[in-house]
Amino acid sequence: MSKQGFKLFISDCDGVLIDSEILAAHTMVAYLKSFGVEIALEDYLRTCSGRTFTDIMTSFSQQYSFELPSDFVEVITQKHEAYSAQNLQAIPGVKEAYAQINLQKAVVSNSLLWQVKHAVEFVHMQEMFEDRMYSSEMVPRPKPHPDIYFHVARQFDLKPEEIIVIEDSKSGATAAVEAGMHVIGFTGASHILDDHTDKLLEIGVKNVVNKMEDLPAIVNALL
Repeated sequence: MSKQGFKLFISDCDGVLIDSEILAAHTMVAYLKSFGVEIALEDYLRTCSGRTFTDIMTSFSQQYSFELPSDFVEVITQKHEAYSAQNLQAIPGVKEAYAQINLQKAVVSNSLLWQVKHAVEFVHMQEMFEDRMYSSEMVPRPKPHPDIYFHVARQFDLKPEEIIVIEDSKSGATAAVEAGMHVIGFTGASHILDDHTDKLLEIGVKNVVNKMEDLPAIVNALL
């Protein structure tokens, strides 16, 4: 156990392990256009990053008064997977950085569990995470609600203050902060806007890193 009592390091998935948030944004902006909704990519990133497809589309359908087809999640997922197959990349240095962190590790995401598993395989980090992968589909409410973080803490029989979390989005950071965990922000993915560091710090994030190579020193200083 570390001197501050930390026992677990939790990583978000999209925008932290894989550079996928920008791909999801392009997919969603194009899909929204099919309903007559025009939104700039930057505006989408500012308001929607880190949220589930269901949450985003439900909000837009209410705001713009259009009816969602019953299979909209499947349609978006198929479009996103097709686009990602050609464009997805790992966050540079993530595997090497995590290997230097001497804590048990888990992944927590708003994505579906099969997508989380695919991402972990994509970055070749299966041995690091093993079966410690968790999706918001396991709990009643996704991030920004803290439900999934409380769920994981219970799975490990840990107190929230014994857990370090790295998140890129305001949604994810809000969930982890509200759960009472030590949160590190990551701003090195392609979708991050210029003022994002300030936004994360306002939420209550303790540290912010722009490059994965800087992460081990920050985490290990806490251990």
